[in-house]
Amino acid sequence: MAKGRIPKPKAINDLKGDPHKRRRHKAEPDPPKNRPTCPDHLDDFARQEWESVTEQLDQMGLLSSADATALELYCSAYARYRHAEEMVKKYGEVIVSPVNKYPMVSPYSTVLNKNLETCRRLLLEFGLTPASRSRCAIQKKDDSNGWGEFFKVVG
Repeated sequence: MAKGRIPKPKAINDLKGDPHKRRRHKAEPDPPKNRPTCPDHLDDFARQEWESVTEQLDQMGLLSSADATALELYCSAYARYRHAEEMVKKYGEVIVSPVNKYPMVSPYSTVLNKNLETCRRLLLEFGLTPASRSRCAIQKKDDSNGWGEFFKVVG
């Protein structure tokens, strides 16, 4: 396994820009831009998140069918997080041990935290957190007809 920082995809690098003009990997494969299909085995929480995330990635221009497995992993972790959250709400974060009657951390709380961390990491990979999104510099489309620059100089 290679050591060091994981290289960012070209699409993310292009959005963020490169203030230091470092050399980039230019021969990165161009993934297909079509929308991946939602796997059948995902439950309702995961399906809702799949639709939400794929729509957001599509609007950002980062959606690819090559990311289907990573999206599936994220949505599955998100569904496990939501199920564990419901159980923590129902039973609490601390429960009484059935064996020695001492208080202990709920196993659901452990599952919740583990899947929360998995979701956070995958959201960072896709650029879907406020911090990762704030580092993106998106070029705005110029809808003017070219006269704006002329009037700015003239008057």
